[in-house]
Amino acid sequence: MAINATPPPAIAALVPDSEGHGKVLRIVYAHHLDGESLALQLFHRFVHRLQAGTPLPDEITHSEVMALLGEQGADCAEGWHSSANEATEEASNEAWQWVRDQVNRLFPGLSWKVEPDRRMNMPGIDADQVADIVIRARPLASDVTCPATMFDPALTYYADGTHLVMRARGTERLGHAFGMADGTPYAFQAVRWEDGGADLIAPHVLHRVETRAEGDTV
Repeated sequence: MAINATPPPAIAALVPDSEGHGKVLRIVYAHHLDGESLALQLFHRFVHRLQAGTPLPDEITHSEVMALLGEQGADCAEGWHSSANEATEEASNEAWQWVRDQVNRLFPGLSWKVEPDRRMNMPGIDADQVADIVIRARPLASDVTCPATMFDPALTYYADGTHLVMRARGTERLGHAFGMADGTPYAFQAVRWEDGGADLIAPHVLHRVETRAEGDTV
């Protein structure tokens, strides 16, 4: 479910310039950031420091995050934008994991990836797909069946650990359930694939793998 991406109008006030040059306009504005959007803001602040040889701190504080966001907003308001050479994949992967950990620590429960139009293609991000799904999915201790509607048949979501097969577009893929995540028009089953990776899957293409004799097909 997308968050409200329309911030309220900025609030402006005339204040004395800190260097004594007269009046300046102080702008107070709002941004709506989901977890991934916030992590990306921090990523671009820290990855080049890491690339330049400055180790990442063990932790960053809430006030430091707010200060960085405020600094970034001021830079954008003044038209200042910095650029740097593309960071290496190694630095990108380390910085991305670090900022994810900081966001999850400072803002527990923050939604992730609710604004896919803001998603950026950055090195190493595919490696985090399973972790992102784990954050979104809620565990299921037992099977859950949603009744049929005029639009959808009855949909079954399987308990965590259930051996499943996806049959779609003439292909089959085996995996195990590990929860369900809200979506539109229905919730999705979280599946960890036997051949690696994970996805959120439409429930109507998933089926339980029944116990079978060795050598039998699915």
